[in-house]
Amino acid sequence: MLTLHVYFIFLLGAFVRAFFGFGEALITTPLLLVVTYNIHNGIAIIGIMGLLLALPGAIRNFKAIDFSLLVKLFTGAAIGVPLGLLFLKYGSLSTLKFFTGTFLIGYAIVNLIGLRPTTKPFNFPKILVGFISGFLGGAINTHGAPVAIYGNLAKWSFSYTRANLQTYFAVVGFFIVIGQGVSGFWNWTVLTTLAWLTPGFILIIILVEGLLTKLKPTQFNKFLYAFLLLSGVLLFV
Repeated sequence: MLTLHVYFIFLLGAFVRAFFGFGEALITTPLLLVVTYNIHNGIAIIGIMGLLLALPGAIRNFKAIDFSLLVKLFTGAAIGVPLGLLFLKYGSLSTLKFFTGTFLIGYAIVNLIGLRPTTKPFNFPKILVGFISGFLGGAINTHGAPVAIYGNLAKWSFSYTRANLQTYFAVVGFFIVIGQGVSGFWNWTVLTTLAWLTPGFILIIILVEGLLTKLKPTQFNKFLYAFLLLSGVLLFV
């Protein structure tokens, strides 16, 4: 049932997705569990929501898309996702969450207090970044943070970061949504809920676009570090 508080939980996830380009599942899923919402329906809605919110940014910033970068990220992710799914089944998720959460918290705090050792762009194999993203996505649904952190370290421009993050996650989201549909996650409740949520998504997109035009890159980075800190903390919950 789509109650008012459930509606706002999805809108909160939509805001996070539209603003940062990732992280909606990390925020929305635990909140839906708290209100005992049907988690299978919630997962399907979150998947479609992420795809719908990624498409406008990817289309609008098409000229800033680096296809060479995306090919490398997708190549790495294609290898990482299956291994992450295997780890999900056979590995120690608590250990992986501990180290990932510790890294996110440490990285966020170091940047929030201004203790960055260098201001030079950081160069790292993009395929390996995609692999880490795919692995963490398959294992603990944390595929966004590695790419966002790499973009931050590599000193990507704001427009370049948004265009390529949104495109990367739009393509990944497309396959996730198709997979969920094939697996039977879609039903009439999911579709009707999305219809009710769509006006809210449109308002969120307009709101976020207005906010981003007023934010300086340094201000956005501070919000990003704060969100990475929250993401790391949530991995310990």
